[in-house]
Parts: sequence; structure tokens; C-alpha cells
Amino acid sequence: MKSKIKLLICIQLLFFIISCATSQQGTEQVVRFTSIPSGATVKTSHGFSCSITPCKIKLPRNKSFEATISKPGFTTESVRVNSVPSGAGAVGALGSALIGGVLATGYDVYKGGVYELSPNEVSVKMQSTTAMVLEEIRGISNMDLFSN
Repeated sequence: MKSKIKLLICIQLLFFIISCATSQQGTEQVVRFTSIPSGATVKTSHGFSCSITPCKIKLPRNKSFEATISKPGFTTESVRVNSVPSGAGAVGALGSALIGGVLATGYDVYKGGVYELSPNEVSVKMQSTTAMVLEEIRGISNMDLFSN
């Protein structure tokens, strides 16, 4: 009889762990950053960075942020990455609610297990600032400043 109770408790515990959104997805997500040209620096508005694209950064799922990609001699590009409700996270949160109640669901929301970052791959094309300056000079030199 005791072994059956232990088995039942183990099965319930296992079901709780599997159904928890935080245990299913984790609280962090890897986001990939690429740029044309490669070799740019990525900095996020919440303090994460990588020094050379292409790169991957493990980021908290529950925080939207702005990623700034820059390289000397090229335009700086910014991309918004949003923390949005996840389908898999919602299923896990439902499991948490059924097994662990409001407290377990609150934990999933607080820790970010019910969210995902979108987009999860950021790709930018930066323009050469040298080429832009030369184009401006060419445009100015083609202007007829002294005609009536």
C-alpha cells in the first residue's frame, strides 16, 4: 500500500514538473543576431551584448527590448524585440493552474515561462556611411548654384 502511495505521489510530482510552463520552456530564450556586413556589435536596452555578428544571446523571455546593431563606417540599426504570450507557455500555465493552482501559474508568469521573444532571429542590413557621404557630395556638385 505504501509503495502505491509513493508511486502516485511521484507520478503527480512528475506531471506537475512536466506541466509547468517554466520547466517546459525555461525563463530564457536564445535570440540570433546577424548583420550585413557581419562583424557588427549588438547591444540590448536591458544590458546584454555580443561583440561580433553573427551571434546568439540568451535573454529573459519576459522582457521586451530594443537591440542596437552598429559597426564603424555603417549606419546604426535598431530593432524592437517583444515579449509575447507563447502557445506552449499557455499550455504549460494551464497545467500549472490545474496542478498547482494560482500560485504555480503566478510563478510561471513572473519568471517568464509563458512568454517568448519575437522575433527570435534579428537580421539587419546596414548602409555604408562613406557611400552615403559620397552620394551627397555628388548631388551637391551636380547642382547648378549660379543659374537663374
